[in-house]
Amino acid sequence: MTEGNGREHTLTGKTARALVVMLGVLAIPYVTPKLKFFRVARLPWEAETIAVEPPAPATAPPPPPTAGEQALPASENTPTVNNALPAESHAPLPELEPAIRAALRTVAIDDPAGHALDAFFARLERTERKEPGAVTRILHYGDSTIASDFISGTVRRRLQARFGDAGHGFILAANPWQWYFHNDVFHASEGSWSASRLAGPTTPDGMYGLGGVTFTSYGGGTAFFGTATSGDFGRRVSRYDVYYLEQPGGGNIEVSTHGSPPERFSTRGTAKASRVHVVHASDGESRLTVRAVGGGQVRLFGVALERDEPGVVYDALGAHSAMALHWQSQDRAHWKDQLDLRDAALVVFQYGTNESEITKFEPEPYERALGELVDELKAAAPGASLLIVSPLDRADWQGGRMPTKPVIVDLVAIQKRVALAHGIAFWNTFEAMGGSGTMGRWVRTRPQLGGPDLTHPTPRGAEVIGDLLSDALVNAYERRRAVDLRVDLRAAACAGTDRR
Repeated sequence: MTEGNGREHTLTGKTARALVVMLGVLAIPYVTPKLKFFRVARLPWEAETIAVEPPAPATAPPPPPTAGEQALPASENTPTVNNALPAESHAPLPELEPAIRAALRTVAIDDPAGHALDAFFARLERTERKEPGAVTRILHYGDSTIASDFISGTVRRRLQARFGDAGHGFILAANPWQWYFHNDVFHASEGSWSASRLAGPTTPDGMYGLGGVTFTSYGGGTAFFGTATSGDFGRRVSRYDVYYLEQPGGGNIEVSTHGSPPERFSTRGTAKASRVHVVHASDGESRLTVRAVGGGQVRLFGVALERDEPGVVYDALGAHSAMALHWQSQDRAHWKDQLDLRDAALVVFQYGTNESEITKFEPEPYERALGELVDELKAAAPGASLLIVSPLDRADWQGGRMPTKPVIVDLVAIQKRVALAHGIAFWNTFEAMGGSGTMGRWVRTRPQLGGPDLTHPTPRGAEVIGDLLSDALVNAYERRRAVDLRVDLRAAACAGTDRR
């Protein structure tokens, strides 16, 4: 294309075309993890060190979610490529600068009446005794740090090393966000899948499954789930639990594992209902294929990888751009059905990062709505203990300084008040990290613990937080056992006195 004087237009000339081709070639390695080593720059969480520069201005919260579905591209997450955590159990935690290590705090879990975690402790004690069928399932709801299995991946490893590995847990059917992945497992998808999410686009019936995302296919959508094939974690599974929605006009699903013939079942029913289809496998390395094969609409939520052994299962149920109050959109009866099927011992609720982006944050309405949501969650999971975990520190860039965003302090205080007022447990991530100014310090330290957005931890920072949280859970459990032991000893002593 030329201008009126016969010269090439600036935007379509040879130089411009060459730049477009060059940028396209450079972008190819970012499309798939398999080409990771051809990238010219690391992705944010892969960086060993990241320059401390002013982050881009914060954007306003997205507009209200629209109804409908979003078509999903194929995706693949492989432990050897995508793991944010080291594959070896003996890999040491990073050596931290003395000032950073000194700022870390052993923060106990707040329990207003001393019994908020009873259900969790009782299940964990049975698990530790290796009673048959004693599986302690923990559901960790949260935002992007949990969607990428950073903090939750570390807690899962620590608790399974202490109490036993009963399987990886729940994984969404496909990647609803570009950076969704789980450590220590293989999962992938291809073909025709669409998704509706709590954060949008939404589904009219409010049924989003356990993880807040519902996936649909009229045929051709395929999902894969499997164990890791190297490293020290996620190497065994003996059962796949396929979570789906039974509904009028529901289509057919075909499931298969290596070495076994395919099995087909229908998702059609007289009314919408939460269902689980179980696929058994020998306890070891394995891979499951789930395929929508037509006959109507298939609505799939995800697959849980478990073992028929006493131990801990840790579900990372994070969502990008998620806020706690998005769960107001989930159909309450449906959410209760999903939680009943999962049979959790502990439900962790960790939000606040995206709430801190709200332009005009209103504390009183937020506190009131969060309290109502906590009460609804208690009703939906009556057999589980509930734990609110506060947001991480988050910094503002202020002319070379990186102080804590004031709204983070407000959110932590509100969440603690709500937890204690409604009789559930609370753990203060913000204080455990080191309190005000932590993220600014974490961004500057080496190894770097905070990301350049002054919001998310690096994988190493997430390991530190995961260690702090797992220590808090185990310490609370050990303290409770010590108290129970003292009570039992006093009771035995009194009984001996009475006999005399």
